[in-house]
Amino acid sequence: MEELLTEEFVENSEVEIIEEEIGEGVKRIAFKGILSESDKINGNRRVYRKGLLRETYNEAVARSKKSGQPIFGELEHAKDAHVNLERIAVTFPEFKWDEDTGVISGKAVPTLTEAGKVVEGLAKSGFKICFSTRMTGKTKPMSNETKAELGIPLTEDVKEVVGPCKIISIDVVGTPSCQDAVSDTVYEEKQEEQKVNNNKSLKDVIDAVF
Repeated sequence: MEELLTEEFVENSEVEIIEEEIGEGVKRIAFKGILSESDKINGNRRVYRKGLLRETYNEAVARSKKSGQPIFGELEHAKDAHVNLERIAVTFPEFKWDEDTGVISGKAVPTLTEAGKVVEGLAKSGFKICFSTRMTGKTKPMSNETKAELGIPLTEDVKEVVGPCKIISIDVVGTPSCQDAVSDTVYEEKQEEQKVNNNKSLKDVIDAVF
């Protein structure tokens, strides 16, 4: 039986947030960086093998092209595998697979929805913006052979994600499991790059507001 695979928080991560000009005097916030990575233990003690993550990426791209709909993300993970239009907060005009590193990366831009406005407002206020995949798939206990291959101690309790997997969305969250899916807020004003450091997470802010 397929599971809904969403993730928990792991720190020490980087996603660059930039302000880019899209027209004369018109700018928008964009988020660039790693969205998911293979062959590493995430915050839920799960590992996505490189071959599986590649297949999952290819399926998502093919589905997006067929439907004419962009890869998107909601504001915080939903509790199920359904798409919630009112929660869509970002789209991904760039969505890439790197065969050498086994990493999915991309660029996200906030949508012109209330959820998108929340994300943009938080980013400009200095809060860390984070990404986490929401997929369907299955898991199994990782074998000692695979642990040895990846350099994971045999005593570690780790699950391996097995296919087929399907990306539902790449959501804006306060607690991502991918170790490189958290951002420092970086945006430009008058050609000067400014970095804002703030340890409050998106989830802390949303919980405080709602």
